Amino acid sequence: MLLRIIIVVAILAIGSAAALWWRGRQGVAREVERAGALSSATLGAKRGFDATFVQFSTPMCAKCPPTAQLLGRIADEDPRVAHIEIDAAERLDLARELDIMRTPTILLLDGDGVVVSRISGAPSEQQAREALAAVPRTGTDYTI
Repeated sequence: MLLRIIIVVAILAIGSAAALWWRGRQGVAREVERAGALSSATLGAKRGFDATFVQFSTPMCAKCPPTAQLLGRIADEDPRVAHIEIDAAERLDLARELDIMRTPTILLLDGDGVVVSRISGAPSEQQAREALAAVPRTGTDYTI
C-alpha cells in the first residue's frame, strides 16, 4: 500500500514539474542561429524596415487571434515594424522549411529579413516588446 502511495506521489510530482517547465517556455523569445534572409516575396507581404513579426497560425488555434491583435497593435506603433500573419496550413512548405511545429509561433526578423529570435506559444505584451527591443536595428533614422 505504501509503495502505491509513493508511486502516485512521484507521478504527480513529475507531472507538476513538466507542467511548470512547459508553462515557463510559453511566449519566451529564444535567439536562433542566423541563417538566410526571408524576402517579402517568400512571406507574401512587405517586411518592416527595422523589424518584422512573422506569426504562423492555424484556423483551429485559440491563442492565434489574440496574439495577432497584440502583435498588430505593437507593430502599428512604429511604422518601421511590420506584422505578417501566415496560415501554416496554407503555407505548409514554408512552415516545414522553418521547422514550425505548433501555433502560434512567431519569428522576429531584422531589417534584412534574417530570423533573429523565435517565440513558441502566445507571448505576453511585455515578452513581445522585449523581443522586439532585442532585434538589432540595421537601418538608419535618416530620410531624404
